[in-house]
Amino acid sequence: MELKWLEDFISLCETGNFRVASERRCVSQPAFSRRIKTLENWVGAKLFDRSGQPVKLTGAGEMFKPAALEIVQLACQTRNDIKTQIRADKSKIRFSTVSTLSQNFMPGWLKDLQSIIETESFIVRTDFDSFEDYLEALEEGVVDFFICYEDPSGTIFHYTEKFQSHILGTETLVPVVSPDSEGNPRCWLPSCKPGSRIPYVHTNSRPSIWPINHHLKKRYGDLEFVSVYEASIATALRAMVVEDYGVAWIPNSIVAEDLANGRLVRASKNDDDIHLDIKIYRYEQNTEPRTEKFWQALLERDAG
Repeated sequence: MELKWLEDFISLCETGNFRVASERRCVSQPAFSRRIKTLENWVGAKLFDRSGQPVKLTGAGEMFKPAALEIVQLACQTRNDIKTQIRADKSKIRFSTVSTLSQNFMPGWLKDLQSIIETESFIVRTDFDSFEDYLEALEEGVVDFFICYEDPSGTIFHYTEKFQSHILGTETLVPVVSPDSEGNPRCWLPSCKPGSRIPYVHTNSRPSIWPINHHLKKRYGDLEFVSVYEASIATALRAMVVEDYGVAWIPNSIVAEDLANGRLVRASKNDDDIHLDIKIYRYEQNTEPRTEKFWQALLERDAG
């Protein structure tokens, strides 16, 4: 059964005349009559009484009419909804990023871009499971841009032949811990004895996005960092550190005020900070006009 058969059926119901209905449907009368006959064969009953003019619905036709109207209406409405959504999505710029950046970097950054881009509509996704999934979504055109943290040494990202990148800013991950009653750190990492068990609060993002694990192995390979809590966003880590759950490396943009008022304190010296670039990536073969226009406007703004 085809949708056009139902549309033919409705047209004939409205006009009661094969010639007029076929003209409405922009098809020859013989072809129109054949399609009505084919629909009747599919239903298994005569739908129209052709003995007089105008033609009238049979009992089976009366039963079939409400369903035909509903199916056509639903199909047309769904088609219009899909077209509207496609038009809307094509006008949006689609980003993917990690949860922490979506909350603490993206809002301000997008607001700053309002003066150089035409669209005010964005999609920001954080629902991919792994670093590889983020890259696959970028390559397949599910998103237009991927924004992430990257170690400035360049050890994280090895796909420069496929993707173009641009540095948007930098972030510093600071080792923090809650203070004791005298305002001193409950744990000072440089003074910990080898083999000490350190309660550790951390994100559950893969190390390729958060290179803290590499730092711990390099700087504190003689200590045992025991995971006591993990979450997908750094603001949740901050709350747990404030409640004295352990040590965490948290973006300075999140804990700067806490460090200033003493609610949190450093767990080590400045040389234990982890400095990361915030980078935006695009798939080189994505040459859609809106994507290319955004990319060029971004490069020109930052170059100026």
